[in-house]
Amino acid sequence: MGMNRWWGGRGRFGEDERRLSVLDLVNSGTLDLRLASLLWVIMEHRASVLVAAGPSFAGKTTTLNVLLDFLRPEVKEVRLSGYDEEFGFLATSEASNTYIVAEEFSDYGDYIWGETAQKAFDLMRDGYALGGTIHARTAREVAYILNQYLGLPIETIARLDAIVTLGVARRHGYELVRRIDSVSLFVPVGDKTGIQTIASNELGGGTFAIVDDKTLQTALAKRFAPGKVTVWRAMTERELFLRKVLSAGKIDRDEVRKGILGFYKSNPP
Repeated sequence: MGMNRWWGGRGRFGEDERRLSVLDLVNSGTLDLRLASLLWVIMEHRASVLVAAGPSFAGKTTTLNVLLDFLRPEVKEVRLSGYDEEFGFLATSEASNTYIVAEEFSDYGDYIWGETAQKAFDLMRDGYALGGTIHARTAREVAYILNQYLGLPIETIARLDAIVTLGVARRHGYELVRRIDSVSLFVPVGDKTGIQTIASNELGGGTFAIVDDKTLQTALAKRFAPGKVTVWRAMTERELFLRKVLSAGKIDRDEVRKGILGFYKSNPP
């Protein structure tokens, strides 16, 4: 998949005018179906997540939008308008089914930073979920930037559920290859908070390694209320569903999102 296929037109905050689907990203090698199913399980719990990458044009916003497509239908997205956001939606929204989206946390230009960013993070304490992008190479660097440069205390940062990092490489000297490098969770370690990597890109290629089922079940149970179905069984069901949609050639974002909503309707919580 070439660079034009990945990006299409560009909107405000770098948002793609034609949003890509998770199956577009599978076809491009950004992730595989198994990793997609893990991210689906995480996001259906309305997880607060940051997508991070060091370089620009790594696909942070594209990846974030794909993750948002996994949200349950009752969840309402609210997109912050920039540093001058007034948070008027708080007067009418319900924290338990609202997902706040910040296109990018940065002190550059019309992005989210300073008091606006601090308030967005504080809202997680009230039950809101938060998603966004940030320039950072690793999960630990994300935590460092938020703590040292934004001034957020560790206990606030630890309200985030997951951090997804992206890497970019060149193939054949000119084509950009974008892949997920890691998926990490903030988990309690005694009276402190640690970062646990649950999926990673082995050797920088197209192979994505996920921790064993017992480790994964334990890690996710520390962040989300465990359901009746094990994480690996839930992942397998969603992987088979995505594979069926992919085999049918229905990779357009609207078709994939419609399919996900249909899956939720047939599989209520």
